[in-house]
Parts: sequence; structure tokens; C-alpha cells
Amino acid sequence: MRTGECTITLRDVEVLYGIPVDGHPLVQRNVKNITKSRWQELMYDLTGWLPGEEAIIGNTLLVITQLSNHLGTLIANNDIIDEHTDGAEVQKRVRLYLLWLIGGNIFPDNSGSKLSLHFLLDIIDLDAIGGKAWGAATLSYLYSCLCRALMANSRDVCGFIALLQVHEFQ
Repeated sequence: MRTGECTITLRDVEVLYGIPVDGHPLVQRNVKNITKSRWQELMYDLTGWLPGEEAIIGNTLLVITQLSNHLGTLIANNDIIDEHTDGAEVQKRVRLYLLWLIGGNIFPDNSGSKLSLHFLLDIIDLDAIGGKAWGAATLSYLYSCLCRALMANSRDVCGFIALLQVHEFQ
């Protein structure tokens, strides 16, 4: 590499994000037949939150700020998880938090405000989440964003500035 260039490795993603790089691949399923109203139903069934029409762009993009606002409302209403909370409700809250984490930190888009609802299908089975290669998918997504940024003659690399800054000084 020339001076000043760097690369991000699977090890970097594993250490910095603390997510597994080995395991079953995350596969974006062909779900074009799922309508906006069906995504809303799935969100409600899996997370307990029924997003409004404004929360879903097109048929497959969830507006992260709407999700953040919902989580904020839960906190403001003192609707917290405690030892008396039903297990199904705990799982729904975990899925809400995971979606927020996935959209805001692991797979951010260049606007920082949208998340593909396809990820909802990857977190249905909470027991299987740890067996998936989230780190490998994250690195693949980073390289895809870098490629798009270079082709568009842009300086935007989605939300991965933190990873790039870590390597800048090494």
C-alpha cells in the first residue's frame, strides 16, 4: 500500500464492534412480494411496535429516527424491562434494540437514517443470532459503501469513519 492508505480487516471489525465474524452468512432474501402493510404487521408481531406509514419508505426501508423516537417514548413512559416482564415482551424489546443497533451502527446508510427491513428477518430467531457472521457482513457492507463512494466521487463512506480513523494512526 502507498503511504497513508489503510484497509479494514475482519479482525478489526471483530475487535472494534465485538461481533462474530464466523458463522452462517446473512443472506438478503428476495422478499419483493412483502408489502408495506405486511412489514408493519411483522414489525408489530416481532417487536410490539406498529410503525406508522411515515416510518417505512417505499416497501422496505425503516426510518431509524422513527424507531429511536419510539424507544425514547418507551423510556419516557417508564416502560422498562424488569424481573416481572414476560419473556415474549423481553424478546420483542431485544429485537427493537437490535434493529436500532443494526441501522445506526452496524449497517448505517449514507444518510444515517434508514434501515432495510430485510434485517428483521435475520433477527426473528434470537437464539440463532450469535451463530451468524455479522462481522463478515459488516465488512462486506463497508467495502460496498467504499466502492460506491469512490465511483460517485464522494467522501461519504456511510458510518464507518470510526474504523478508518483507528487505522489512520497505526
